[in-house]
Amino acid sequence: MKLTATGRAGHGSFLHEDNAVTTLAEAVARIGRHRFPLQITDTVEAFLRAAAAELGIEVDLDNPELTVDKLGPISRIVGATLRNTANPTMLSAGYKANVIPGKAEAVVDGRFLPGTQEEFERIIDELAGPDVTREWISCQQALEFPFEGALVDAMGAALIAEDPGARPVPYMLSGGTDGKALHRLGIRSYGFAPLKLPADLDFASLFHAVDERVPTEALKFGVRVLRRLVENS
Repeated sequence: MKLTATGRAGHGSFLHEDNAVTTLAEAVARIGRHRFPLQITDTVEAFLRAAAAELGIEVDLDNPELTVDKLGPISRIVGATLRNTANPTMLSAGYKANVIPGKAEAVVDGRFLPGTQEEFERIIDELAGPDVTREWISCQQALEFPFEGALVDAMGAALIAEDPGARPVPYMLSGGTDGKALHRLGIRSYGFAPLKLPADLDFASLFHAVDERVPTEALKFGVRVLRRLVENS
């Protein structure tokens, strides 16, 4: 989303009570510090129950973050699906150090859970305040499908064939995928990118990092699973 604040341009040395940068900065700070309430979807609940059963830990759906904290490196990935999020990522204002600009802009990466877009937008607008306008740069529908059907069964069978100890469970991804475009065509889709990762690898920390990478053996495992899926489906 793009947030825009306008004010009265002027010289940087003057007393000034209509500064677009100040107005925007306050709005961005409120949004960036806001913590949305917990909202557990069916998919996330199913994941937490299955993961907890495999790991022998207790699930408390009234305080799911306690369970997520025990999941190790994937806790950051799963934690991003427990609530809506809004993170300021870009700021832009001014053209000269001694000139107060008439406009200031910010970009906020906002992610909302399925069925919560209207509530999410309402809260963002309240946090931004009446002097800041908001517009979507890119707004994609949040999707959730039941974890069932022939495709789900085929994915699970392909995975278990390569790793008999595996247990297929659903989870919700906080990122965008081509599944959103397929949904507009009436196609139900599931993300399936199997990797068998070393236990000591903090895979989540590599996302969009300078040294983002996938272990070679993990990739080879995934290729074998996907080949089984394609050949047997």
